[in-house]
Amino acid sequence: MKLKTILISIHLWMGILSGLVVIILGLTGCVLTFVDEIRPLVYRDRMEVASTKETQLSLQIMLQNARNIWGKNKPVSALEIQNSPNKTFHFRAYQEDSNEGIWYWNEKKYYESLFMDPYTGKLVFHEQSEFEFFRVILYLHWSLLFKTDLGQPVVGIATLLYLILLLTGIYLWWPKNKKARRVRFLFRWKADTGNKRKNYDLHSILGFYSLSVGIVIALTGLVFAFPWFSNGVQRLLNIRTQVETSPVINTEQEIPIEKPLDNILADVKKKYPDATAYHFYFPRGGSSVVTILARYESIFKTTQAQYNVISCRLIQASTYEGKDGREKLRDINYGIHTGSILGLPSKILVFLISLVSASLPITGFLIWYNKKWGKRRKRNRKNPVGME
Repeated sequence: MKLKTILISIHLWMGILSGLVVIILGLTGCVLTFVDEIRPLVYRDRMEVASTKETQLSLQIMLQNARNIWGKNKPVSALEIQNSPNKTFHFRAYQEDSNEGIWYWNEKKYYESLFMDPYTGKLVFHEQSEFEFFRVILYLHWSLLFKTDLGQPVVGIATLLYLILLLTGIYLWWPKNKKARRVRFLFRWKADTGNKRKNYDLHSILGFYSLSVGIVIALTGLVFAFPWFSNGVQRLLNIRTQVETSPVINTEQEIPIEKPLDNILADVKKKYPDATAYHFYFPRGGSSVVTILARYESIFKTTQAQYNVISCRLIQASTYEGKDGREKLRDINYGIHTGSILGLPSKILVFLISLVSASLPITGFLIWYNKKWGKRRKRNRKNPVGME
């Protein structure tokens, strides 16, 4: 059996096995690429305040208001403050779970959000975040709505098959001579061009032009899906995993300061005034360390700082340059996979390639269907049953 015949068979069955998952990943990837731009438009009623004043309420008061709503059984886990005067404060409360369910909803006991007006302290919207649309889209992309340990291997295998399909597809399609190349790389449709030809061109030509970026998206997806692949990339790039170090602990008695969170927020805004948002991750289990992420559009500028929540003392701050190789790889991998690494141009590119990726299983199936059944249907139309 010739190599090409074997590859055609492999290509066909891999496409059948991974097609539906690839369509889901492609379409959800399109949404997630621009989720930061879409969410403020869709949720404007909960993310923006009706009117602004000169000063906002104390962060300590806002935090206490959130605690009063949730009660002692649901401690506040995180807070997101957009660096804009007309945005609400976004409080989160979540807790992991380890029950026997198979769905992603079973991974947390609860996950809720409160959007609160920073000028009045009133609740704007109480969200059950586990069922929020964009989070559902995220986990559909991440694990097909199954628990991570169940769904992500399926996503990883489908991504690996998609990568092989790209490579075998370009080998099977590649023109053998210069004359064929002149007509293979462009759409040359005419008024009498049939639908089968158009479908074939959509599959092959779009597949060719999306090949390089599609491979990159698939490889970065495999880094998330399989620890062994991530470790292999680290070894290939000679990235050594450093031993994690704990924050520097001050043995001296911390002197309490009034309204420590307000002082910490003021210090963070002073140090990083042009950040897009400030994310607070509150301590649990008796810890006194609060972690703040000063987030920028560029992953290379985003900074993480840790403060003592009693004395407001800055414990440590780390930028992208100060991270170890493993953390840098994780940040870059996420930025490449989502298209955020170079801003809007790379997001548009990833969006288009994700859309093409979602279309390839469909156009590929139609090519197979037309080859296998198209001629039979045409013959049956010419010779109806009972007529010779």
